[in-house]
Amino acid sequence: MKKRIVITAFVCLSGGMACSDGGNNGLQPVETTVRLEGSIGLSSRAVIGSGYADALAVCFARQDETVPRSGTYGAWHVCKAVRNGGDGRQPILFTIPQFYPVDGRTIRMQGYFPMEGETVEADTAAGMVQFTVDGTTDIMATDFLNGNAYTPFNTCIFYHLLTQIQLVCYSRDADKWGSVTQIDVENVHTRQQLTFSVVPPFLTDVSSATDIKIVSVPDMPVFPIPEIEEEEELPDPQGIVLLPVSGGSYRLQIVTTKDGRGNETETTSEVAIGVEGGFLTGKSHVISLLFTEESQIKTTFVGVAAWTEHDEVDIPI
Repeated sequence: MKKRIVITAFVCLSGGMACSDGGNNGLQPVETTVRLEGSIGLSSRAVIGSGYADALAVCFARQDETVPRSGTYGAWHVCKAVRNGGDGRQPILFTIPQFYPVDGRTIRMQGYFPMEGETVEADTAAGMVQFTVDGTTDIMATDFLNGNAYTPFNTCIFYHLLTQIQLVCYSRDADKWGSVTQIDVENVHTRQQLTFSVVPPFLTDVSSATDIKIVSVPDMPVFPIPEIEEEEELPDPQGIVLLPVSGGSYRLQIVTTKDGRGNETETTSEVAIGVEGGFLTGKSHVISLLFTEESQIKTTFVGVAAWTEHDEVDIPI
């Protein structure tokens, strides 16, 4: 099940619906301010890599219909916003207030996160935004919101656009391996593009050769490999990384303080991890890695779990 952030939109009319002085008693459109209130699901309360414990910065791309009911839209532009901190539904405030056109033209909006920074580059002329995947920052987007002064939109959902991988390391003979000091993922296509005109939202790989990089599992402390007997319960994941969806597998480089034979020498081992049918967007995959007595690392379990927030911290945003 996709974990999601639910945004409920409320439209506040700046005036009542007016009637003309003539014989036309039909409702007339009035300028309306788009006011948003956002509630965040408990399982997604801490957005990975957001860096906002008290406020969450998001962005909405906006496009206006050029003529009422024409279905033709003008250029995109972006509208920055911040969701206030706190539990439950909290206001989302646009830096520049947003309005529905008074002549009844429809507007289209699509939200995305993160809003800006070194890893985000919006191109409104091309109708898209590009992100650089760093292994820790969540990337999310909504479907289109379509509305006008007569029929304002009122809800939207932010979807996770990456896949999450949780790594569980253990051994039957842990002393031969020592501690894990680092885990890297090879050949990650780090440049990903969200096109505003595509529904439902998804990321397209636009990586050049220089964008295919090694990505480290973030915020992972040095830890001794736990020794687990065959019927014992496995430990909690020691590392969590966010990656683009891959059609096949990823390859890990795992650095340990011993060589798997008990010798005190820093050793880098490689192991392929994969899921039948490929890793899935918006899903969390648990990968169990057994450090064997034969100085090898084997994948013993692959499963789909609930999306896990970074360090299991329930941060109210």
